[in-house]
Amino acid sequence: MARYKFKNPIISLLLMSLLFTSCNGQNSTNTTNSIPKTEQHPTLVRTQGTKCENVTCQLVDKDGSLWFSIRGEGAYRYDGKSFTNFTTKDGLCSNEVGAIIQNRAGTILIGTDNGICLYDGTEFTNYPVPDTLSITCMLEDNDGNLWFGAMNNGVYKFDGTNLTHFLYKYKHPYFGDKYEKYISDILQDQQGNIWFSSWNGGGAWRYDGKNLKNFVPSSDYYKANQDKRNLDTPQSAFELNLSIRYSPSQEYITDDMIFSMTEDHKGNIWFATRDHGICTYDGISFTTIGRNEGLDIRGATAILQDETNGFWITTFDNGIWYYDGATCTHFTESNGLVNNAVMSLLKDKDGNVWFGTKWFGLSRYDGKTFTTFSQ
Repeated sequence: MARYKFKNPIISLLLMSLLFTSCNGQNSTNTTNSIPKTEQHPTLVRTQGTKCENVTCQLVDKDGSLWFSIRGEGAYRYDGKSFTNFTTKDGLCSNEVGAIIQNRAGTILIGTDNGICLYDGTEFTNYPVPDTLSITCMLEDNDGNLWFGAMNNGVYKFDGTNLTHFLYKYKHPYFGDKYEKYISDILQDQQGNIWFSSWNGGGAWRYDGKNLKNFVPSSDYYKANQDKRNLDTPQSAFELNLSIRYSPSQEYITDDMIFSMTEDHKGNIWFATRDHGICTYDGISFTTIGRNEGLDIRGATAILQDETNGFWITTFDNGIWYYDGATCTHFTESNGLVNNAVMSLLKDKDGNVWFGTKWFGLSRYDGKTFTTFSQ
């Protein structure tokens, strides 16, 4: 397995844990007491000997099959009846899988620590990008270009012929070149802009086809040590002043560590942040989604909007929240969820929501009960 050294020890610890509040406020709160199902069903099975890896919900393909990944265990496909595990023995270029998407031709693309593999339903072939790149996320845009993040290497765009590199020369506006190049997610919005989010201090970027705009928090965020860089490594950009009370402003994004992004039906961009819950951007200003809405979420990992315009929000250590715009519902292990450290989610063609957790956990929620699909 490829290993990467990060200069900042706090960031290194967070990256390792990632791959690791009560619902209160002015609105009403619900808690759903679902009971886990116990009938016979297939489960994910580890074949490569990993111990405590995350299950990542990756893709619902055009046939309705679900794709999952587990670092060190390759890729899994679930067709509604059974799981199929794909590893290097089947031709996969690495068992360290970071991302899975499907392109417009129907081919499955699997991003790994050794570049990208194509799967046509029968066999694997190598995608024409360097196999030295460790892939963290991928997106096929509206024009058929492939965008992908690479560990410590920013973002690449491949148009079928040319490979263009972005963010590799990026310098943080306050801290310079501190390896803020771990791209956690890529999104194309309704206007055609491409968004990138960083999981090690770079915030978010918007690319309009010509220019990149970087969004990071206000200087008070850093002076108050909200980024945690000053815990054991003094920085020259600011003097640490813990007397400063950080208060998010509509002019700035709330956090510089963004785990994932989504766009709602109105075109607002939603950011799942490490320490400041959910932040939204309407193209003009930023808004924090939290206590005023009845949510008390600190570390958010993923966001999914459903057909009723409600939002599923997963967290690092406090289970799942569902917010319908007026009330919120909290789901935890006590409701049948396999683990409260929920890292990803997807919705299948039948309306079930699947949740991938730390420590090899996979749960499905059918609107009433949770079913565990992991060992």
